[in-house]
Amino acid sequence: MGSTIKDIAKDTNLSLATISKYLNGKNILPENKRLIEESIQRLGYVPNKTAQNLRSKKTNTICILLPIIGDYLWGSLCSSIEESLRKHDYSAIISSYDISSDNNDPDLQFLLSKQVDGVILIPGYTNSHKLPLLLQKAGIPFVCLDQEVSGIPADFVTSDNRTGSYNATRYLLENGHRRLGVIGGNLSSYTMKERLAGFHDACSEYHIPDKYLSVYGGDVSSSAEYLRIMMGLPERPTAVLVLGYDLTLSAIMALSNLNMQIPRDFSLISFDDDQIFSAFEPPITTVVQNMNEIGRQATKLLIKRINGNFDSFPETKMIETTLIIRRSVRQAV
Repeated sequence: MGSTIKDIAKDTNLSLATISKYLNGKNILPENKRLIEESIQRLGYVPNKTAQNLRSKKTNTICILLPIIGDYLWGSLCSSIEESLRKHDYSAIISSYDISSDNNDPDLQFLLSKQVDGVILIPGYTNSHKLPLLLQKAGIPFVCLDQEVSGIPADFVTSDNRTGSYNATRYLLENGHRRLGVIGGNLSSYTMKERLAGFHDACSEYHIPDKYLSVYGGDVSSSAEYLRIMMGLPERPTAVLVLGYDLTLSAIMALSNLNMQIPRDFSLISFDDDQIFSAFEPPITTVVQNMNEIGRQATKLLIKRINGNFDSFPETKMIETTLIIRRSVRQAV
């Protein structure tokens, strides 16, 4: 059986109250702190986190709530959040919710049953306001990632999508391309609107007429069809910016079916990277989101709220992206 605080009290001749203060992070005399730490090392004492949490009514657990649990990007993001949480002595549970449902009460009851201290939420496109509102009413601190919610004050951490897309488009323009295409997902979503805005920012800077720009948005299954439509235009684009890694995979397959080679026949940049993109021939130029920093900032902000600090609420943090130049863009003739 492991050592208890009573054993430490006996070993140090200090009171249980003093030892409890130390274990709960409160200030005690330096000499008493030294005695307790030496005793912990000597006795191999391990704090009973469950008992501590019951007394403090905290579980040191947060929930990462996703709209689609199998998405490649969310896996990377969840890993970075979990790593950051461990440094703060927190653990995470990962769950998903039905973005098409009008009833998120079961999701809230799940969170309440787990007694989570807070939530990191990736809102869906269709019911972005429902879960945040339920969390707010339940008094559960939360931070939104990727998608912004409207009509309710909420902390928000996301990539600087607009600048990332601007940099990618400008790279195409610097390589001489003047007829450009964009393939996006749901263009009414926050991230897609921001990425499309960055595309238009760069085109405006280079005075590219709208008639030379082809913009299509929809779901992943439509990506290949949009590319085929672009290829059939009288003055087809010479380069395309694809606003998601899954859309990019679909577009690359469509180009292969059309017997077109990247970048000989068509230049391409993807917003979001995938491990396979660097293995393609040629490797695909991409805009990369800093998932580690997104996870770190979201964790830091959520723990701040859990601890009752609501200074500067609500906060929005934009995380810088990086353009990784590979070989999928050629100099236009």
